[in-house]
Amino acid sequence: MKTEMIREYYRQRGLGWPDQKSALLFYLSEVGELAEAYLSLQPVGLTAEEYRLLQQFSDLGMQADEIVSRKPGWIRNNDRARKENVAHEAADCNMMLSVFLETYSGKSPDDALLEKMALKLGHAIDTDMEDGSR
Repeated sequence: MKTEMIREYYRQRGLGWPDQKSALLFYLSEVGELAEAYLSLQPVGLTAEEYRLLQQFSDLGMQADEIVSRKPGWIRNNDRARKENVAHEAADCNMMLSVFLETYSGKSPDDALLEKMALKLGHAIDTDMEDGSR
C-alpha cells in the first residue's frame, strides 16, 4: 500500500507521522486487534493450541498498545470494546505495516515483496497482468 493516501488520512485526522519504532508498535497493536476480532467471531473451528496462540497475539498487541500510548500526541481511536470487523482490523494491519516499512526503509510492502520475488525468481514479476490471475 502506498502511503500517500495514509498521509492524507493522518492529515485529515490531525495525526502526526510516527517514527519507525512507534509505527512497529502500532502495527503489533493492530495484529493483536486482528487476533482479538478473529477470536470474537471464530469463523472457523480452532484447536485449543490455535486459540491460545491467537489469545497471546491479542494480549501482546494490547501490551504494544500500552507502550505506544505513552508517546505524546498519540490518539486512541478505538477502545477495543467491539472487535467484530476482521476486514477493518486486517486493513489497519496493512496500513500500519505500510507506515512502518516506509519509516524504516522508504519502501511500500508491495515494493518490498516485488523485490523479494524478483530475487527468488531471478527476474521481475510482470505486474501488468491483465487476465485477472494475480
